[in-house]
Amino acid sequence: MLSSRHAVAMATRRTRMYIPASKRFIGNDSIKSIDEKIQRIQEAQAMFATYDQKTVDHIFRQVAHAANKQRVPLAKLAVEETRMGLMEDKVIKNGVVIETSVSAYADMKTCGIIDRDIERGLIKIATPVGPLACITPCTNPTSTVIIKSLFALKTRNAAIFLPHPRASACSHEAMRICRDAAVAAGAPPNVLDCVEHPTLELNRHVMDHPGIKLIVATGGPGMVKASYSTGKPALGVGAGNASVLVDDTADLKMAASSIVMGKTFDNGVICASEQSTVVIESIFEEFKSLLQKRGVHFVYGEERKKLGEFLIKNGAINPDIVGQSAQTIAQKCGIKIPSDAVVIATEASEVGPHEPFSFEKLSPVMTLYRAPTFNEAKDLCASIVHFGGEGHTAVIHSNDENRIAAFAAAMPAHHLFANVPSSIAAVGTAFNFNVPPSLTLGVGTTGGSSIATNMTPASLINVKLMASRQEHMEWMKTPPNLYFNRNCTREAIADLAKPYPGGKRDTRAMIVTDRAMVEFGYCAKVQQMLEQIGFKVAVFDDVTPDPTIECVRAGAAACEQFKPEVLIGLGGGSPMDAAKGIRVFYEHPEAKLEDVGARFIELRKRTCPFPDTGSKVHKLVCIPTTSGTGSEVTPFAVITEGTHKYPLFSYRMTPDVAIVDSAFCDNLPKSLVANAGVDALVHAIEAYVSVASNDFTKAHATRAVKLLFEYLPESYKNGTIRAREMVHHASTIAGIAFANSFLGITHSLSHQIGGAFHTPHGMTNAILMEHVIDYNAVDAPTRMGVYPQYTHPLAKQRYAELARAIGCTGNSDYELVQKFKQRISELKKSLDIPATFAEAGINKDAYYKVIDSLAEHAFDDQCTPANPRFPLVPELRHILECAYDGQPLSSRMYLEPKEADAAKTKA
Repeated sequence: MLSSRHAVAMATRRTRMYIPASKRFIGNDSIKSIDEKIQRIQEAQAMFATYDQKTVDHIFRQVAHAANKQRVPLAKLAVEETRMGLMEDKVIKNGVVIETSVSAYADMKTCGIIDRDIERGLIKIATPVGPLACITPCTNPTSTVIIKSLFALKTRNAAIFLPHPRASACSHEAMRICRDAAVAAGAPPNVLDCVEHPTLELNRHVMDHPGIKLIVATGGPGMVKASYSTGKPALGVGAGNASVLVDDTADLKMAASSIVMGKTFDNGVICASEQSTVVIESIFEEFKSLLQKRGVHFVYGEERKKLGEFLIKNGAINPDIVGQSAQTIAQKCGIKIPSDAVVIATEASEVGPHEPFSFEKLSPVMTLYRAPTFNEAKDLCASIVHFGGEGHTAVIHSNDENRIAAFAAAMPAHHLFANVPSSIAAVGTAFNFNVPPSLTLGVGTTGGSSIATNMTPASLINVKLMASRQEHMEWMKTPPNLYFNRNCTREAIADLAKPYPGGKRDTRAMIVTDRAMVEFGYCAKVQQMLEQIGFKVAVFDDVTPDPTIECVRAGAAACEQFKPEVLIGLGGGSPMDAAKGIRVFYEHPEAKLEDVGARFIELRKRTCPFPDTGSKVHKLVCIPTTSGTGSEVTPFAVITEGTHKYPLFSYRMTPDVAIVDSAFCDNLPKSLVANAGVDALVHAIEAYVSVASNDFTKAHATRAVKLLFEYLPESYKNGTIRAREMVHHASTIAGIAFANSFLGITHSLSHQIGGAFHTPHGMTNAILMEHVIDYNAVDAPTRMGVYPQYTHPLAKQRYAELARAIGCTGNSDYELVQKFKQRISELKKSLDIPATFAEAGINKDAYYKVIDSLAEHAFDDQCTPANPRFPLVPELRHILECAYDGQPLSSRMYLEPKEADAAKTKA
C-alpha cells in the first residue's frame, strides 16, 4: 500500500519519454540492468508465442503444482516481510488461487484456434498480448504473483513483476518458484522476471519501456493511475470501499458470521472486504448484539476519536493499520479492547472526508450505520461506495429477491454479492462456483478501470476473428391455408367455423372492403356465406385506393366497437392491405405508422420491432378480386400518409387464410386486368433476379412469368374463364415468390411516383420495367447488391433464364435479355399500357420539380436492398429521366462495352 504522498506523486507525474539504457543506478538496480531484463523477456516472448496448447497446458499445471508445494513457506515469508495479515490465511489464499485457477482455466483454450463454428463460418484465433508488466501489492504479495504468473503462462505471455517495496523479497521468491518450474517444464528461459529492488522511478521506467505491451496493475490507487497514464493498454483495479446492507428479512446469525468472517480474513487486507455495514433500524440492536457475540468490540467517545485519528492520516489510510490485527491496532492507537475481540467497530451517521470511519480501512475495523427503511439503507450504501470505492464491491444480506435486485441496480459497483462474506467471495468460487477466480478485480469506467470483471486469462489474449462468407438461413413463408380454383370460396369459408382444440370457435367476423365490392354484390355474397355458418358479421367498406393511415385508424376504431375475431380483406390490393394495417392498429392502437414502417436492411435486426399480431384477431383472411398484387399471400402492405407511401413488411402480417377464387374476376374492367396483370409480372421478374432469390422462389417466379405471358393477353382481350383463372393463379404464385425473396427498384421508384402523381401502380411498374432491366443486366455494376448467397452479378444471367422460359432463343445472355425486353414491350402494347410517363399524362415540369426527391426516397425504399444492383441516387434519377420520355439509359450505365460493340457490328 503506497503512502498518500507517493500515491499523489505517482498519479500526477507526467508521462516522460523513454530513457535509453544508461549506467545510472537507482537503488541496487540500474536502468541498464532493467533494460537487459526486458530484452531477455522480449526474446522469451517471441519464442513462447510459438508454443502449442498441449505444451502450454503442461507448463501451467507444473507451475501450479510447484507453487502449491510452497504455499506455506511463501505465506510465512510474506508475513515476516510485510508485517501484514495472518500466515494461516495467506496459506489459504496461496492455495485457493492455485487450485481454483487450475480448476477454472486448465482446459481453457488460449493458443491458436480456440473456437471454430463451421455453421456460422467463424474461426477465433488467440495470440498473446505481452510482454506484461505486472504490478503487485504488499497486501497479497505472493498470491498475486502466483496467479498472475499462472495467467501469463497459460496465455503464452512473458512478464516482469513490479512488487511493492515492502514486499519485494517474498514477491521475488514467489516469481522465482513459478519461473523455475516453468523453465523445467519447457518454457523459455527468462519467461518470468522481477525488479528485485523496486522504486517508483524504476517501476515507471519499466511501464514506459517500449518493449512492454500491457500493464496489469494490482496495487494502490496511485500506482494503478500511473499505469494508465503511460498511454499503454492497462488492466487495473481501483480502491474498494465495500458497503454491506442487512435488512429485516435476512438470516441475522448468518449475516453476522459472514461479515466477521470476511472482515477478519487475513486481517482485512483484501480490498473487497466489508468496510461499512448499514442495518435497518428495526433490527439494529439485535444485529449489533450478534456481532458482539462474534467478537466485535464497539468503541465510542475518546476511544473512537483516537482510533479515527490513527486510521486516517493526511486524508488517506494510514499504512501502519493495514493488515494488522484488532489487538495490534488497539495497542498502536492507545485504546483498550477485550483480549478476545477480533474486530473493532464503531457507529457513524455521515459519509465523507470528515468522517474517518467512512473510508476504506483494509483492516479488522468496521463501521456500523443505521437506516429507517430499506430504500434509505440502499441509498446510504451507494453513498459509501461512491466515496472511495466506485465500481468495486457491495454486499446485501436479505431473503427478498426484489430487494436484492433493487440493491444491485442501485449500487455503483460491479462486484455484487448476496448473503456471503465479500472478501472471500470476491476472489472467486468459494461461495459461488460461477465467479471467476482472480485477485485483480476490475472496477470498470465507474472506478477508472478498463475492465469491470475479475481479470482472467481471457483478459491476456488477443482474439483474431476469421469470418468466412456464410450463406444465410433461408425460408419459405406462405399462409397456413391457401384455397384455390374457381368457386372455392364457400368451402374455404366453411372451414372458418371449425373449432379450435378445446372446442371453442370464432363467431364474429368483419369484412374490410371498398364500395365497389358492395355494389358488385361480392361483399353480400361473402357475408351470406359467413352468416350461414353462424358468424355475426360487420362490414367496413370505407377503403379507398391507396389506403391511408386515416382509413386504417377508422377501420381499427370499427373493430374496437365490433370486436371481430376474424378479419376478411375482400377486394384488390387496397382492401387487403387495409385489412393487414387495421389488424395491426386495432391490436396495437399505440403503434405509429412511421415506426411499423421503419426501414431495415436485415429483417431480423430491424431497429423498431414489428408488433405481434393475433391477440384479438385470430385469423386474417384475404380474398383477392383482382389479379396482380398478390397481397393475399404476402407479408407486405402499402399504407399512405400524405404523399408518402409506407411499404410495411413483417411476416406477422402474412394472412392466415388466402382464398384464390377466379369467380370474383369475371367482371373486371380491362384497364384493371392490364395494370394488375403487369404488376404481377413485375413481381415475378423482380423476385427472380433479387439478391435473395433461391431455388424455391425461382420456381414460383418462373411459373408465374410463363402463365402471364401465355394468358394475360387473352384475359385482357376476351376475358375467358380459363384465362382469368390462370392469371389469377399467376398473381398468387408471383406473390409467394416475392414474399420470400423481395422486390427491387422498379417498385422502389413506383412507390414514389404513385404517391406523388396517383398513377396506377401496375402501369407505373410497367413503364419503369425495361429501364430497370437495362440498369440491372450488367456484368460490372457500380455497386453490387449485398447478400451472402449473391456471389457475383447474376442479373443478366437470370433475365436470360426467364427469356428462355418463355421461348426466346439467342447466342448470348445479352441477346436473350434484349429479346426478353422486346417481348415485354410487345405485351405492354397488347395491353394498351403507355410506354412513358409523358404518354401517361404526367406534366413534365411537375415531374422534374420533384425528381430529385423521388430518387432520394426511392433509394430509402424498403424494396431497394434486394435489387441485384445496389443503386446510387444519381443513377435512380437517371432511370426516372429516361422513363419520362422513353430515352435509353446511358450506355456507360448498363451496356458492357464489348457486347455493345458486338451488337452494333451485328446490326
